[in-house]
Amino acid sequence: NDGGPFLGPGLRIGFQGLLHVEVFRQRLLDEFGLEAIVTPPKVSYIITYLPSQNTRRPVDAPTEVVVEDLSQWPEQGERFSVKEPMIQARIMAPVQYAGNVMELIKKKRGSNMQTKPIDEDTWLFTAQIPWGEVVRDFHDELKNATTGYGSFDTREIEPQVANLNKVDIMLNGDVVDPLSFVCHKDVSQSQARVVCKKLQDALPRQQFVINIQAKAGGKIIASERIRAYRKDVLTT
Repeated sequence: NDGGPFLGPGLRIGFQGLLHVEVFRQRLLDEFGLEAIVTPPKVSYIITYLPSQNTRRPVDAPTEVVVEDLSQWPEQGERFSVKEPMIQARIMAPVQYAGNVMELIKKKRGSNMQTKPIDEDTWLFTAQIPWGEVVRDFHDELKNATTGYGSFDTREIEPQVANLNKVDIMLNGDVVDPLSFVCHKDVSQSQARVVCKKLQDALPRQQFVINIQAKAGGKIIASERIRAYRKDVLTT
């Protein structure tokens, strides 16, 4: 994948968790001197286009499409609904961490949560959670919330309609597709701010100013700025 003039070429790879990501990044840095920027994992979404007089799509285009690459996300002004992939999660954890587990499920937009005691020391939690929330960092956050004692398995269920936003990340006005992401509309601004701040810390300074902006729904919702190097002027 091409990340444009700021990020350069990149590869799409899979990891087995955040620890695997950190080992990969550290070895690249130690052995090759390369500082890698790792983008979050993506999932596929089902887009259903709704009738509209202002649509720019061909008349014979299908009304339902599966979007795996976010560059294929509907354009601004199109009327559509989104279904996101869902899973049924079963989580086992010691009873003293029950509050942490329930808070994590809520944070990950889990629904239909149920609890069941397995024995006097262990509880079973079941909930429906968006797959996009699970693949990002659910395993690592569960381990942190239960000091390593929690475990879970998943089962795919029917996709559900969700109120989602695509957030485009722009560098000096140019959209960088590998950095774009989809999230719930309620948290799009907060997540966009986090991404912009991380890019501000990660991208090297240049001889020119770099404006980092996040755009969703046709509006700029977050921005940061990397200052240019000062020019050294010698006077005699």
